[in-house]
Amino acid sequence: MKLTVEQSSNLIDFLSKKLSLSKNKAKQTIDRKCVFVNNQRVWIATYALNKGDVVEYFPIKKNTSEVEIIYEDENIIAINKPPGVLSNNSINSAENQLRKIKKEREIRAIHRLDRDTSGVNLFAKDTETFEKFKEIWNKKQIEKTYLAIVHNEASFTCLSVDKPIEGKKATSLVNLIARNNGFSLLEIIPLTGRKHQIRVHLSSIRHPIVGDKEYSFKNIDNPYIKAISRQLLHAYKIRFKHPLSGEKIEIKAGIPEDFEEEMKLLNMKIK
Repeated sequence: MKLTVEQSSNLIDFLSKKLSLSKNKAKQTIDRKCVFVNNQRVWIATYALNKGDVVEYFPIKKNTSEVEIIYEDENIIAINKPPGVLSNNSINSAENQLRKIKKEREIRAIHRLDRDTSGVNLFAKDTETFEKFKEIWNKKQIEKTYLAIVHNEASFTCLSVDKPIEGKKATSLVNLIARNNGFSLLEIIPLTGRKHQIRVHLSSIRHPIVGDKEYSFKNIDNPYIKAISRQLLHAYKIRFKHPLSGEKIEIKAGIPEDFEEEMKLLNMKIK
């Protein structure tokens, strides 16, 4: 939806009036970072609008919020977490959903994915399992592979990104899968586990993730890109030696519908 400002106002008042929303709902809309003013993403409710400014609002597409179990043994559960769902610490989190499905209150998230990141998410069924997995997690004995659709066509086939995050060593291996139409499909293997590591590292090499509202370009004039409501980052695969059974495990999470749609539109495939 594109709206032209007819008289000076602030963003929250303008959206409240034009979209017939309460101030609270208008604030929630702005907080989701899906509002653009003159092609620039804006998330400040009191942002000053001038006559002639063009305001665009892109409603967030509703994805399924139900978790899909893709692996289970007597100790752990792995799900394909949908975008928009928290791993834990929320009433509607994946953790709480599993507790209800399995009728087991001890289920705990072994690790977390960002709300808008989809893919493999591991959960322990009991405290002993949780502690065993945290131990191998902290020892970097779990290999994680992510997929991301990013801005700009990569000029490399493989790259190691070594860039500290919050003063701590951080390393990511980045491999090119496909590039087309000004975008690239990348495979990323983080060797460390810093906050937002993949998003920060890809932004630092001028390949920010499409739809990333924090680390991507602030000025976007492509309406197709503006309408993408979440960062196109997917936790595709995880590999580890099971600390209790000793078995070598590999778990893959199917590509979610929104990610797959973008790949098709960009004529990209996973080899």
